[in-house]
Amino acid sequence: MSKPRGSRNTLSPGGWQISPHAAKLTRRHRAIARADPAFEQALRRQTLYPQRIDALIEGQTNFIGKPCDRCGSVKRRVFDCGCWSCKQIARPIVLDGRNRLAKRWEATRSRDGYEAILDAKRREAAGDCYRVEIGDWSAQVYPTGRLAVQCQRLHIDTPDLSTVPKGHLFELGMANPELVEIMRTAGWSV
Repeated sequence: MSKPRGSRNTLSPGGWQISPHAAKLTRRHRAIARADPAFEQALRRQTLYPQRIDALIEGQTNFIGKPCDRCGSVKRRVFDCGCWSCKQIARPIVLDGRNRLAKRWEATRSRDGYEAILDAKRREAAGDCYRVEIGDWSAQVYPTGRLAVQCQRLHIDTPDLSTVPKGHLFELGMANPELVEIMRTAGWSV
């Protein structure tokens, strides 16, 4: 956001040890502006919106400013002059009219599902896996679903088959039915 002609960004500490900059307005700015009219006037000289300083002194969190380029709203935040509507959309939480949490986060999995994933990761870290050998192919199937595949004849040693690009995996499966059988044994849908 641009500043008015003659505004300064240099720190000039006074008795309050806080500079009257209007880029970010905090509670300390409000407390000092309420107590010291000279500080309030210095703040007004540094901002494009005098109504922002009025809202700051009154303890409001938003004021009416110029329209937002993105959404067209004229409601702006006192703290940083950002668009109030755009910031609310970007927030991960939703508040109701009384500033209470209106919508909780959706759980992606249950507590038991989360603990099952943690248990599988612990078992894999401990080395728990079973081996499958079909023809020239050998594989290790881990509790997390990871499939490590080796084939000496084709010089393949992949610690995680899911990282192989799908096109290459399809070509390997078409040329080697043993690999397809290993993936089925490991529980992969083929």
